[in-house]
Amino acid sequence: MADTLERLMEEPGPEQPGTRRARSARRKAGKRRRGAGNAVLTVLGVGLLIGGLALGAGTLFAPQAVEQAYGAVKVGVADRVQQVQQEVFEELPTVSLGVSGGQAELDLCDGTFTEMLSYEREGVPPVWAAHNNCGGDVILPWEIGQRLRVAGSDQVYEIVDITYTSKIWSSTADLVGLEGELALQSCFYGEDRMKFIGLEPVDS
Repeated sequence: MADTLERLMEEPGPEQPGTRRARSARRKAGKRRRGAGNAVLTVLGVGLLIGGLALGAGTLFAPQAVEQAYGAVKVGVADRVQQVQQEVFEELPTVSLGVSGGQAELDLCDGTFTEMLSYEREGVPPVWAAHNNCGGDVILPWEIGQRLRVAGSDQVYEIVDITYTSKIWSSTADLVGLEGELALQSCFYGEDRMKFIGLEPVDS
């Protein structure tokens, strides 16, 4: 008799209906939370994938547009910094003139403007060029009247003339008549355009 009572006490009683319903509700709620979390992760993953594909497609199928947009931001920021330096610190922008030569010297990309001997022609001032991503883009936002200095000299120069040409379909004939004692040249980002600015020395 004692053994029977002991077994009855050890065996669990029948589960109440309310307890079963509560446990089932908790399981369903947990599944819903996991499902919602998975859905969010899926949406984020798809969004990142689409964004990556869009960026990759833009770079692959419209590299010029990407380069042009990059150049616009880079030049805009640099131009704003120069304006602050001029307005607050009264510092004129400075360019560095390097060696004379041709494409090989230009491609050294050392932060200086190279005197391009291939531009030598009557009626064309000496032209100093730099790739836009090698410091040449400093001239892209400048307009007539902008003043600047040449590194290593106290002389101040002012832009007195500007000429735009194609990077492909152009020749030195397009530069005949460009005013200035010397000229600086660079290319626009993502465009078939070059910019030449004629400089004249002025009193500081």
